[in-house]
Amino acid sequence: MNHITDRTALEHIITNMIDTVTESKEEIVRITESSATEYSLIQNELKELTEKIEFYIAESDRLDLLVKAAKNKLVQVSKKFHIHSEQEIRDAYERANQMQLERFLVQKEEMNAQQRRNDLERRLLVLEDTIERAEKLVSRVSVVLNFLRDDLQQEYSDMMKKQEMAISVFEAAERERRHLAREMHDGPAQSLAHILIRADLIEKTFDKRGKDEAFAELHELKRLIRGALVDVRRLIYDLRPMSLDDLGFLPTLERYLHQTEEYTAIKTRLNYRGNRARLPEKLEINVFRLVQEAVQNAIKHSKTAEIIVNVEQAHDAIHIHVRDHGVGFVPSTIGEESFGIVGMRERIELVNGSITIDSEVCKGTVVRMSIPIA
Repeated sequence: MNHITDRTALEHIITNMIDTVTESKEEIVRITESSATEYSLIQNELKELTEKIEFYIAESDRLDLLVKAAKNKLVQVSKKFHIHSEQEIRDAYERANQMQLERFLVQKEEMNAQQRRNDLERRLLVLEDTIERAEKLVSRVSVVLNFLRDDLQQEYSDMMKKQEMAISVFEAAERERRHLAREMHDGPAQSLAHILIRADLIEKTFDKRGKDEAFAELHELKRLIRGALVDVRRLIYDLRPMSLDDLGFLPTLERYLHQTEEYTAIKTRLNYRGNRARLPEKLEINVFRLVQEAVQNAIKHSKTAEIIVNVEQAHDAIHIHVRDHGVGFVPSTIGEESFGIVGMRERIELVNGSITIDSEVCKGTVVRMSIPIA
């Protein structure tokens, strides 16, 4: 009965997680559509501004002729002031001033229209970039959804066929997926909101502080967008590395350690001995997850500057050591709350492997695993 209840709860959680990611995707789509609508409105305003500018230019040219004529008239009246009345001289002077004022006002309107046009064109560039990146983000979130709806559910179905240990492993996996849902909400969704705020700020900054500060804000906007893309790629990779299916365990492990070094600034080193034949499909994901969990534990808890992964693949087994030179701990203090290590032990039992953890305070930790190759 408990098994049925747990299974129903897990199915409900997975469904909720799919709904959450789907809602996130729909929100990104709404942002993209909103940006596209704004883009269209700006294009229409630009068209109207262009027509106004053309009118102002023609009007300015017309007023130029009138100003010249008024000035010539004033010069003639001034030279022959003795044959012109005081009123005629005053009228000529006021006419010249009036024409100059009208020309000035028209030129000012033209300048304001051109400034607005320049601002709108810059805004269009920002919107184009936002729309393009949002569309890419939608594509990447779609990959996540496809995984959740297909691969994850298939893995879930397979694992449900196992007995008590399989259920325990799935509980640990569900904790990871709740963490993923939080990261999806706190990462890419928040980044997109910041991107929109920054885009508006750039326009205001340009108007009030000039192009130098606006360009500085633009660089910050690009940084936010790059960060959002990094978050999405990392989330997708955490769900299931695509390269695992295409290239196998070793290339995927090499790439994972390289990315880990980039993200954490902790040096990683991989030593691989033995044959490089691909592991059986069901074994590859488990072996990779075991190494990944050991590395993540070292990152979170060891305060080490370097992580060394030694892999030796024989024809009948694969042996893995994950070593750090961090703060270490007393192995006997590991309790049920140590989900990372408990999850590793549960997973390695599923593949009939063995694991030992040796650690000493201030001297580091080494995790040793041996997994038979069927």
